[in-house]
This record gives sequence, C-alpha cells and structure tokens, in this order.
Amino acid sequence: MKKKTSATTETVDKGRAMIDFTGKIIHVGIDVHLKLYQICLLFDGLILGNYSIEADAQILIDFLKNRFPGATLKCVYESCAWGFNLQRQLASAGIECIVVHAGDIPGSDKEKKNKTDKVDAKRLARHHAAGLLRAIYVPDEQLEKHRSLVRYRKSLLGDLNCSKNRIKSLLKIYAIVIPEKMQTANWSKNFITWLEEQSIKDLDGKATLESMIKQMKMLRQLLLKVEKKVRALMSSEQYTAKSTSLKKIPGIGPITSSMLLVELGDIRRFEKFDRLNSFVGYYPGSHSSGDKSIDTGMTNRRHNQLRSMLIEAAWQSIRKDPAMLEAYTQLTKRMKGNKAIIRIARKLLRRIRRVMLTGEDYQIGVVQ
Repeated sequence: MKKKTSATTETVDKGRAMIDFTGKIIHVGIDVHLKLYQICLLFDGLILGNYSIEADAQILIDFLKNRFPGATLKCVYESCAWGFNLQRQLASAGIECIVVHAGDIPGSDKEKKNKTDKVDAKRLARHHAAGLLRAIYVPDEQLEKHRSLVRYRKSLLGDLNCSKNRIKSLLKIYAIVIPEKMQTANWSKNFITWLEEQSIKDLDGKATLESMIKQMKMLRQLLLKVEKKVRALMSSEQYTAKSTSLKKIPGIGPITSSMLLVELGDIRRFEKFDRLNSFVGYYPGSHSSGDKSIDTGMTNRRHNQLRSMLIEAAWQSIRKDPAMLEAYTQLTKRMKGNKAIIRIARKLLRRIRRVMLTGEDYQIGVVQ
C-alpha cells in the first residue's frame, strides 16, 4: 500500500536528506520585529521551514550556518524601524542580505487579505528566489549617523514652530494682542521679554504661559547647539569641498546643502538623472489602460524633505539666476506658476547632480 505523504512531510524529508549544502542556494525571507524574526527557508522552490526565532542577529547567523553548512545564503527583509543593522551584521558574517522597499514587494490578493508573519516571510523568500526584488541603497554606518544629526535638526525646528504656535493660540484665548512691531516670524529677545512680562501680569494664566515660554526657550537653545554641530560637520574634511560647491548654487544654503549631502550620499549610485529624479519624487505618474491615459501628476513616492526643500530653492534660483528666470517665464506661458516651479526644481536638481559629480562650480546665467 502506497504511503501517503503531505507536502510538509516531503519538504522535511528532502531537507533531512540534504547533508552537503555546498554550492546550493538557500533563500531566506526575514520578517523583522522587535522581539522575534520570522524566517522562511526556501530551496529550489521547496519551503524547508518557516520559523520564529529570537530577534538577535548572531542567533540568526548561527542558526543559518549550522543548519546549512557550505550553502550560499541569500537573505532579504523589508525596510523597517530597525534600520540596516541586521543587514550589516549578516554581511559581516559573509551572508548576502538585501533590504527592499515595502512597496516594491509583489503580493497576491490572498496574501494581502491573510497577512501574517509567516506569509510575509514566505513571500519575501519566493520573490527573492524569482529575482523580483530590487535592493534599496544601504548607507554606511557613519553616513547614517550624520544623516540622523541633520534630520534631528529638522525635527527640532518643527518642534520649535509648534511651540511658538501654541503660545500664539494661548495669547488669542487670553485676548493678549501682540504689538504690531513685534509681529515677525523671528522671535527676538525683546519679544520673548515681552511674553514673560505678560505671564507676570496675568496671575491666573501665569503657570501655563510661563511653562510654554520655558519649553520654547529650551528648544531654541537645543536647536542652536545642534546647528553648531551640523556646521562643524559640514566644515570637516569629508564634506567641506562639496558643501562649498553646493552653496554656490543660487537657492542652496547651508541647511539645504547639508541635507543633500547626507541624504544622497554617493551621487554616483544614481547612474542616470532619471533615477535621482525618481528618488526625490519629481517623476510624473500616469495611469493608462487601452486607449485611455491619465496623467496623475507627481508621484506620491518621494523623499519628502528633499522635494519640498528643492521647491523652496527653486523660488530663490529664479530670483538670482537669469537663465532660471527665463526658463520659468517661458513655462508660465503655458501653465500655472506652481506647476512651472516644479519643472524649475527638476532643472535645479539636474544641475546639482552635475556639480556633485564633476566638482565644477555652478555657472550663473548659463543655459544648461
């Protein structure tokens, strides 16, 4: 009588029969979480196992190497809150590992509606084995730390603006009118002194307003300290030449130049301008079917900070560079100004790429 075997039994039996894994390729899909890694092991289309293990890179390395001695291990996981540390540790141990964008992972309707850690790990392993996944750029550890500093400066600025807006809202509630001469975006020492005087006058609202002012002042001091560190970083040997070249471009100041340097990293990784354009998010989206085609405008997939900062830089560039102004003027003849400035920002991005690649200074008034 023929013995009945399930697909799982056959997979396990085949896995046990494989003693020498030399020359064999094992694809490993990893669903990363805080406490556990869900890993799916795939060989030649067969699932050799789908396990949960402790979220520790060394435990994962030991498990894979002991389980498959001599095998070529190819791991993949999607970008997440835990960054690239796992990828770096696997690579240091001689295990190939790529990180992919979550939006680039194909999936069936069934997989999306029945989403579990096991399903996600299996999907990663199968698509990696089929060559359907494209790795994202993994910055080196030093660049990632520099990037964190510049991003923190941006976050602090946002926190400070929120703090100021809360104070303004409270003044409206208390019917305290800000003198017209003090109604500016930059809060001077005189204005802060005036705010503190208002908290003294209103004893009932003193606790709230005084606390808000204290928080705002602390954020200002912290922002100044972080900005000094960013300036020191950009003055270092690693960045000073590139930063100086970028700041010669009309519309590019110290903050924008530092953001460009840490976010783009090695500009040579963008082989063509189209790849850089797509990364920043000025790439046009479209939806077509049959004889119908719809222009959906700029893609939603973008680098938020770079895209918005370059729009601001573009407005400055048309004021300082006659060539950019002429291009903007011609564009506004057939479209609205807010659409024209996007094209100017894209043109500016192309010139930024050229400066970063060649090291040549930006030429004002030259049509490129």
